[in-house]
Amino acid sequence: MMADKAVKISVITVCWNSAKEIIHTLESVLAQDYPDIEYVVVDGGSTDGTVDIIRRYADRIQTFVTEPDQGVYDAMNKGISLATGDYVMMMNAGDFFPSSDTLSRAVAMMDDRDVDVYYGDSIEICEGGSQYYRESGRDVNLLGRFPIYRHGASLVKRSTHLNIPFDLSRKQDFGYALDFNQIYTMWRRGARFKRLSLPLMTYQQEGMSNNRIQSVKYVYRIVNQDREPNRVGKLRHQASLMRFRILTNRKVMMPVRGLFQFLLYLYNGPVGVIPCAPLRKWWLRRLGARIHRGSWVNMKQFVIHPSGLEIGDNVHINRGCLLDARGGLKIGESASISYDVKLLTGSHDAQSTSFAGRFFPIEIGRRAWIGAGATVLQGVKIGEGGVVAAGSVVTNDVPPFTIVGGVPARPIGTRPNNIDYRCDWPFLFT
Repeated sequence: MMADKAVKISVITVCWNSAKEIIHTLESVLAQDYPDIEYVVVDGGSTDGTVDIIRRYADRIQTFVTEPDQGVYDAMNKGISLATGDYVMMMNAGDFFPSSDTLSRAVAMMDDRDVDVYYGDSIEICEGGSQYYRESGRDVNLLGRFPIYRHGASLVKRSTHLNIPFDLSRKQDFGYALDFNQIYTMWRRGARFKRLSLPLMTYQQEGMSNNRIQSVKYVYRIVNQDREPNRVGKLRHQASLMRFRILTNRKVMMPVRGLFQFLLYLYNGPVGVIPCAPLRKWWLRRLGARIHRGSWVNMKQFVIHPSGLEIGDNVHINRGCLLDARGGLKIGESASISYDVKLLTGSHDAQSTSFAGRFFPIEIGRRAWIGAGATVLQGVKIGEGGVVAAGSVVTNDVPPFTIVGGVPARPIGTRPNNIDYRCDWPFLFT
């Protein structure tokens, strides 16, 4: 945390006729345990009872304005002008914090006052209530091409926001992507970005920006607004639009998805027992898995959603493992996964009346070792050099160089922090 003084956070909620969603958002913000929060609510002149709901919480809201505006981005600019915090965060009606300590954890990671934008991950709630963890991008330079994080999942220095507001004059050109235009403008002007490795917001998939084809058009216009696109750029843009049109056409995608499922069946079936590691690795890569150099995936694996699977350099995965990558599965350099290990990123919400799915990532650090028959459940991070004893069930994060065991797994020892080896597996037909 920035040591010289406490960081004041202004949370801004903009809304209009949001009576159905606003309560969850208000209570989520007001439940935060971080002590130095300023809450600003800007309503666009609602007529459906939203204002009455907000006024129930008036004694805990520092600033509340209700008046007609020119839309969501005008309301955001208004909220920023009213805020007094060091950093501001947008939490619009329908969005909410993943936990009551989200801001406390975020501020604890904010260690550099010169950073203009701290951004993080988010959780998407899809139709039917299923939840998916959406990891933000790590390469800030990709902002020159497309968004790498959800706008609400960020803490932006207020002075930076005031200098670079949402440009309402470009609303006709960029539509609901004015937020990315503002992010892109900050990046172009040299603002400093830093990623926080935690989810900062939960949001509903349904919304004004849930139009993938239109989003591609807006993003293309934004990143090319200062230059004349060349032929290659135009062709790339047309290819992206074609891709999204295909992905949103059910008649086209049904046989494509059927073919993909058949190819995955082949890998989990007959291909998975062919004693030729390079062939199996090639097949997995064609299905979308990212497998780095020197890694070995032995026979008889069962893989779910391979496009969510990333395997680092010199990883060894022994026989008979279940690799569920629906929520994202990352295995770090020289990690060793023993026989019959289950890595489960998918589950269900036991409190959901519709048995909604929950998909959260698993991250296994470099030179970690998962013992035979162990199970690692969704949302777990195993630190560098961590060890999971055989037969254990891991439900919580494992600190670096810590040995855990049992059901549920608990610390039972430590490992030297100067380990230095690479998992070689020179046996081709395995």
